[in-house]
Amino acid sequence: MKLLSDPTRENDMNNALSYLDNESRLITTPWSRIVRGLGLGQYPMKYSEAISQWIQNTFDELKNKTDAANNYVTFSSLLCDFICLLIKPNQKISEKDKLSYISNILYLISNEIDPYRRIMQYSITIDALAKLNINLFTLLQNSIDLPNLLFNTVNQIKSNRIKDENSGKHGDYEKLSAYTSVFFALAVCDKADSAITVIQNHILDALKTLENIPSPFFRGRGGSMLFSAISLLGYSKVLYTHGRDYIAETLDYLDNADTIGINPSFPQSMSPAFVNVYPLLTMLNAIASTGHTELLNYRQDRIRQANTLMDALTPVERTHMGLYYIIAIYNLGRLDQEKKRVDALVEDLLNTASHIDPSENYFLHGIAYSYIFETLTILGKQSRIPDQIIQALADSFSRMDKSLEDEINRPYPFAYALTMLSEVGHADKLFTPSECYGYQSATRWVIDHLTLVEDGADGRLYMLNHALINLMLRMRGNNFPAPRVYRDFSF
Repeated sequence: MKLLSDPTRENDMNNALSYLDNESRLITTPWSRIVRGLGLGQYPMKYSEAISQWIQNTFDELKNKTDAANNYVTFSSLLCDFICLLIKPNQKISEKDKLSYISNILYLISNEIDPYRRIMQYSITIDALAKLNINLFTLLQNSIDLPNLLFNTVNQIKSNRIKDENSGKHGDYEKLSAYTSVFFALAVCDKADSAITVIQNHILDALKTLENIPSPFFRGRGGSMLFSAISLLGYSKVLYTHGRDYIAETLDYLDNADTIGINPSFPQSMSPAFVNVYPLLTMLNAIASTGHTELLNYRQDRIRQANTLMDALTPVERTHMGLYYIIAIYNLGRLDQEKKRVDALVEDLLNTASHIDPSENYFLHGIAYSYIFETLTILGKQSRIPDQIIQALADSFSRMDKSLEDEINRPYPFAYALTMLSEVGHADKLFTPSECYGYQSATRWVIDHLTLVEDGADGRLYMLNHALINLMLRMRGNNFPAPRVYRDFSF
């Protein structure tokens, strides 16, 4: 397993991108990790006692802020404690204590009222422990029918439960996302056979949810990750044989977005090009992961379509989409053909970075730097990230108060920033005292200023939990091999 910190990555883009393992190519973006909890622990790093203590202190502060009544915080804290015991050098933990931790973690998950959050917690736990050589399906096979438990929980998720600016446009988007999480969890534990049994074809059940997602944006973005998860399980041909082509059907639905007229809402006004290119780029990555490359010319040249839409984005919108574009192009084997465009995109991102105030709002500007950092890092151009924008991002949260929405949703961009600043070696910027936060750390300041902490109504706080789990799990370094399913997967 190669580390992002390896200096030889600086040579050229193809060399830099070759350092990405297949998990990072399938589950690429901060959105998947922070919002959906997929693929946590990517980009392993060496264990740091200081970072481990910062994470555990942060959970202490979160539990204090929430009066130890937020189940997601309690679950995440316990999982991180367990991960730390498994990865800490020279740390010994008995098999009895391992089982005790696992039992307590599963107990907390079972107490999660929200079935979608319960699935996220199960899937995060299964995936994290699989990366530490603990296969929960095998470990629990004599006591819990874990596949049945997972799919029964998925079936408890009702349509249109998400209460946000897009209420009523999601349909079964949450259920589709839950299936995706479960399929990735099955794959990482070599349990693909549980997806299709004599009794139930769970893959077809998952694909049926596509038809009950009215918004083309959500159907395309969610469907693309589902297709990738199904491909990782080894069932990609299910997607385009037996008389149906689910990927082509999804592209058709995206093409008819203007006629359908169910467009997503965003915290800030976004251009029509952004609404169209986002799901298209995720679908291009799904085409790469499923090997269904003939669809690149389905009804039109899909890469040319993506290029045209990328050109139509505003500069700040392009900071969000650059990573999606580059990974899709790379996975499709088109990086050399699009090299001039990618080179120009990098310069555009750096130029835009100098004109962004990340405190302007929590979404469009608030996560722009994080996307820029991730994009430059995977391209081996981390050295081109100016120190002043690293500091600007770290300092931005005390000023992210232009509206009540920004204050409520501050954990969203903060979770992104924690993830990306850690990847570029600057976790300390958020964990150590700073003058702009009244000589306390940014992390403590953000927690002190949380406005929604009640379990089940905690807004975006769960994203901070994901970021902390992600950081702890990354510190396993090279001591654990990548799961077999990712090593054996090929684009």
